[in-house]
Amino acid sequence: MQNESQLRRIGAAMVAATGAIHLVLAPEYFGERAWVGLGFILGGIAALLVASRLWRRSDPGAWTAGALLSAGMAVGFVLSRTTGLPGFHESEWELSGILSVLLEVGFVGIAASVLRASRPALA
Repeated sequence: MQNESQLRRIGAAMVAATGAIHLVLAPEYFGERAWVGLGFILGGIAALLVASRLWRRSDPGAWTAGALLSAGMAVGFVLSRTTGLPGFHESEWELSGILSVLLEVGFVGIAASVLRASRPALA
């Protein structure tokens, strides 16, 4: 199906962009809290692995992992700027973070759509 292939490539590009943003920003966050910087690196690498898998073929496991990862990173961004995280609170809502959240939420939406469409119909 051409539409599913296009959605898969768009989703892969979105999660790859999120991963790249996290990897680029990781050194800055290492300077503030090492565990936050490490989270950025691990999240960035995981996002790139999901993107690589989805670029090659549709995989429900990759869609699910990417959706959970994306949702977790988006929630982490919002919490770090509102209630704060343990030992870490940011006051600025940087454009890079907002862009990343938009990509993450978009990926979750596409993943939900693809996964829902691929479920077998109940008899």
